[in-house]
Amino acid sequence: MFRVSRVGGDRTAPDGGSYGAMGTVCDFAQTMQLELACQVSADGSATVQVRGELDIATADQAYAYLRDVMDHQDGSVIMNLADLTFCDAAGLGVLARMARHARRTGRSVKLTAARPALLRIMRITGMDEAFPEIRNPTLSLISWPRQATASPA
Repeated sequence: MFRVSRVGGDRTAPDGGSYGAMGTVCDFAQTMQLELACQVSADGSATVQVRGELDIATADQAYAYLRDVMDHQDGSVIMNLADLTFCDAAGLGVLARMARHARRTGRSVKLTAARPALLRIMRITGMDEAFPEIRNPTLSLISWPRQATASPA
């Protein structure tokens, strides 16, 4: 099963089909800012490939798509972030909302292949606690401060 949604600016172009059909959407002139593609395995888990920019322009539709995927799966949802090129505060908010929704509904959402810059921001903001699978043993040796502290003179 494969489902694709492309988000450009403030518009989403859903595949218009069911989860059983393959859909691709290409009929808008605006440059693609975000592409979300979902593939469901035989065990019911879903892998969502995230490509492009998860930012204020795409956050609402991305969350709606990801929540829809999560709500229609029996298994876990894995978000592959290898092709996520940009993530602002609104994008981090989408990830936080997905983690919260998963907890409330008794489901699981996991992140894979996040870039080092995103991992660093997630560590600084404490979001790595919502996604413990992103903790890299190499990065965990580095003590990233959560807030600045002043030492006495």
